Formats: sequence, structure tokens, C-alpha cells
Amino acid sequence: MSKAVLSDKYPEYADKLTKLGYTAIPSERVESFIEYERDHADMQCLIIDDTAFVLSACDKLANALKSSYNVVLCGDNISGRYPYNVALNAAVAGKYVICKADSLENNVTEYCRKHGYKLINVRQGYAKCSCAVVSDKALITADMSIYRALNDTDIDVLRIGQGSVTLDGAEYGFIGGASGYDKAKKTLYFCGNVDTHPDGEDIRAFCQKHGTDIVCLSDGELTDTGGIIFC
Repeated sequence: MSKAVLSDKYPEYADKLTKLGYTAIPSERVESFIEYERDHADMQCLIIDDTAFVLSACDKLANALKSSYNVVLCGDNISGRYPYNVALNAAVAGKYVICKADSLENNVTEYCRKHGYKLINVRQGYAKCSCAVVSDKALITADMSIYRALNDTDIDVLRIGQGSVTLDGAEYGFIGGASGYDKAKKTLYFCGNVDTHPDGEDIRAFCQKHGTDIVCLSDGELTDTGGIIFC
């Protein structure tokens, strides 16, 4: 992984990633989504193994990924109204895909069925926004429905308090939208400083427990930018 897909609304994060050796790929602006979701990468793209599921409206993003992935264009059942806007908003941890199953894009559902991925159905449609993946066996979330759904799996879950993440235009953002996990480097990157979160110390300890490094891309408060997708 040497590329990172993320919003260009906050160029300081892309600039920092570039200095760390990544090629930053900007997400696009999807006008049918509500204002503060229009540039969110985790609403536009979902990568599983060698396949990238991309909104058909995001042709530049699809073209940027074609050299490295089998790109599947999606969009028949996607619109700007919830829950039809979260068809690609799923968190992947190991062989689990955490999602609102009845809203998941049909192509993703079929791929998971064929390749042995188990769907973990949750009430939270913004599943990827709500989860910071720490490893194939661990994630962080403030969402109770996700926490409960994973109780019967081998995924270790750190539940944190809701809020304390900025999202322009909304009351608060989500920990997954303020982060991105590079599996190849076993590193969790945060858009902002994790120590500004009331549970920052617990987050650091949890990542250390699972052998995952933390890199904070700025000294400011955590900001939900739509997440970082490393690819």
C-alpha cells in the first residue's frame, strides 16, 4: 500500500501523508449526498482484497484505482437519502464485513458470499464511519449496535464515548471517519491528535495491545473527513 484516498477539504492531512511517502488520491464531490458527506471517501469506495467497489459517479477515483484493483462500478441502488447513501459504508476486519446488510451494495454482498466473508449486520448504516479498524482482529467504535453485534465474534472491540470528533455541518463526527488503517504498515493514522479525545489514553493502549502504531496527522482535534482508505 502506497496510496491513500481521502478528502482534499483538509489538505494538511494529504500533505502530511505525502511527506510520509504516500500518493494522495482525492475523493470526489458527489452532489446527491448531503453537504458534509459529499467528499467522504468512505461513502464512495470500499476495497476488499483486490477489488475496489466505487460509485459510478466517481469516475476519476475509479480510474485512479484501475491500475491496482479490479474496479466494480456501483450505483444502481445508491442515492443521497439514508439508508441508500451508505451502500459502500462497510468496515472490513479480517473475514468480517460490518454493515447494515440490507443497505449494502448488491455487488459487495455477492462478492462476500463467493469469497467467504461473513456479513455482520448492524443497525448503524454508517458502519465504516463508526469503526476505526486496528487490525484484522480489533476495532474501535462508539456505536452500541456494532459493539453488541461483535460480542459473538473473535473481534476485540474497544468501546469509546460518543462525540469528541468534529464534523463540519453535524453535531459530531465518528472515529472511523477521523482515521484510516494501513494494514501493510500496521499503522492507524488519525486526522487530528488522538490525545484530544477523552478516551485517547485507552485508544493508545488498545492499539499497543494489538501491535498497531499510531500516527497523528496534526495537533488539532480529531476531524471526521470521511476516513482514509489506504490502497
